[in-house]
Amino acid sequence: MKVAKKGRKIRRRGKYRSLRWSVIKILMILGFLAILLSGIYIGVSTRRPLVYEKHLGDVAVTVDGEDLTLEDMAYYVVYEEMNVEDQARIYDPQRPMRYWNTHANGVFVAPEARRIAMEMAIHDRILLRMAQADGVVLSTEDRENLQRRTTDFWEDLYDEQRENLPVSYARIDKAIAQLALVQKYQLKLAKEKGRTYAGYNWDGAFYEEIREKHKVKIHKFLWNRVNMGNVSLRHKADYTPAREWGGG
Repeated sequence: MKVAKKGRKIRRRGKYRSLRWSVIKILMILGFLAILLSGIYIGVSTRRPLVYEKHLGDVAVTVDGEDLTLEDMAYYVVYEEMNVEDQARIYDPQRPMRYWNTHANGVFVAPEARRIAMEMAIHDRILLRMAQADGVVLSTEDRENLQRRTTDFWEDLYDEQRENLPVSYARIDKAIAQLALVQKYQLKLAKEKGRTYAGYNWDGAFYEEIREKHKVKIHKFLWNRVNMGNVSLRHKADYTPAREWGGG
């Protein structure tokens, strides 16, 4: 009798172990699926271009603890789109989007434009804070030059860009005013150091010495989704086979 009871207990424990192992396997499978789906979602989200106007408050880069949002970056995006579009319309007046999709000088045009816009913004924010700390201010003459520079910017901008600005005119004007202070400080810095003004541009060797002393974090998950060429511009997708336009 005792042997029979003992046998039943052993079988019961065996069933419990089997049930626990089945539950563990199910949980492991569910966990794996959750990780897999999460990875797929992140991958798709990273590749999907964002609607710039809907993310103006999102942080694109942090410079020395100061967050710059897509709203702060708008001037640089619009400015760089204008510069590249000038080249694109020379390359192919009918389908400028072809130029944005090309590979030139070892880089793809659109991602390189996005990189340049970011680097200009970082450069200007670092020098702006340095100028303010140094007490640099715009003189009356500087403000007159700023007014002309602002007018020139709006005149050079494509009509399409003015119609599709991701931020207000006032926000762009503010960025141009800050740039005037940056440029004044950059000139002052070059004279004091006995160096060239260009050496303190965003891609200058002397500026690199400055940048190395600052903490910069680019929020690539957001920034890499900025669809350069289609923020203030509206290009139609180009489905023309590459062989028809010499793309290889």
